[in-house]
Amino acid sequence: MSRDWLLYLDDMIASAEKIGRFVAGKTCASFVADEMSFDAVLFNLQIIGEAYKNIPQDVWPEATSAGPARLRDLIAHHYFALDAEIIWEVATVHVPALLIMAQELLAKSEPDQTR
Repeated sequence: MSRDWLLYLDDMIASAEKIGRFVAGKTCASFVADEMSFDAVLFNLQIIGEAYKNIPQDVWPEATSAGPARLRDLIAHHYFALDAEIIWEVATVHVPALLIMAQELLAKSEPDQTR
């Protein structure tokens, strides 16, 4: 069963927005101490990474890095090697930037596509 790439884009946006809510008002230390928020961010980073793998590169040329997909694999397969400060940086710096890019792509694609 093939799934439309726009649905994956929707998943990325929803997960990025959730991550923003999970880290709002926190410092790195309070985020790491909050096990539920930390685990929720990790889960949503996995969703972003998996969805990212399903976005055609020809429709998202700005996404030149495979970082989200590699991070997904790291979380899934090497969870024991995660650095909490790196996860914080990803959640507070890289995810908001990815969210903007994904929203812009969705805005450009919606008139051309129906889901």
